[in-house]
Amino acid sequence: MRRRIRVQMVLLAVIVVLAGAVGVQLATAVPRAEQARPTPAPVDWDAVRAGADASWPACTPPHGTTRTTPLADRPAFVVVGVDDGLPGTTSACIAKELAWAATATGGSSQPRLAYYAMAADPWTAAERRWVPKPFWPSSDVVGGRAVAVPRAFASPAHGTACAGGHEERACAYVYGWAMAEQAAAAPRIPSPVGHRFWIDVEAQATWSDDELFDQAVVEGMAAAFTTPVARGGVGTTTGIYSDHAEWTRIMGRLRTGSPLDDLDEWLAIGPGTAGDAVGALRHDWPMTPGGRIRMVQWLDGRIDRDLAAPAAR
Repeated sequence: MRRRIRVQMVLLAVIVVLAGAVGVQLATAVPRAEQARPTPAPVDWDAVRAGADASWPACTPPHGTTRTTPLADRPAFVVVGVDDGLPGTTSACIAKELAWAATATGGSSQPRLAYYAMAADPWTAAERRWVPKPFWPSSDVVGGRAVAVPRAFASPAHGTACAGGHEERACAYVYGWAMAEQAAAAPRIPSPVGHRFWIDVEAQATWSDDELFDQAVVEGMAAAFTTPVARGGVGTTTGIYSDHAEWTRIMGRLRTGSPLDDLDEWLAIGPGTAGDAVGALRHDWPMTPGGRIRMVQWLDGRIDRDLAAPAAR
């Protein structure tokens, strides 16, 4: 009986020693885990300087070269629209707006100059009034190179090949690729490789009711912008411009594995203030599950102003 008690006491002592050692390890491990996640420094939002953007809507109709609205005075950064309201066209105001972009002061997480390009289905009634005879591919070839269309946009009749049909998703992808290349080749714009191109997705009336078709257009543009020059692309970076309502109505739920799910986002919030833009940057949901809101646009009277999230430190 006493021997059994001694054994139990020895075992209890061993357990206590082991528990103490484990406790020490846990106690020393917790601070290390906490040290691995330092608290980010608070952002002084009053010190974050706003940028601005401009494009064809501010030119005299029909698509003239005279500005009808003012431009922001010495913005921190500028985003210039390269087309005239439809993919494949060129803004008549681009020279004037690029000259304005040269006044950007810097001091933001964004580069002084970026571009944006419209995306759309050119066969809608609204777009046909704008450009009666739009470009449309009849094959997979753009600029002498075959474009690899994702299998998600294949058709039973032609697979991933574009046969020229106005409702073919494969052709929509090739069209998006071609429109991105054309935007990057717009006259007067400096160094497309060195500047980001945002893809403008808005105006439900200019899109197909087939959400996968619409996704194909935007995916094609994104792929062309980000593919290296040596492989036939523009060789730059890209992101999405839209608002929650327009994006949801046009694109619907993204297909599984869509590269659009991982892009930076430029969110439009309409008329508002810099404080509203700060609130959207801090608290708004991205348009896609994996997206990141990097900029917010608000309408200040007749000027489009933009606020960018500070660079991570």
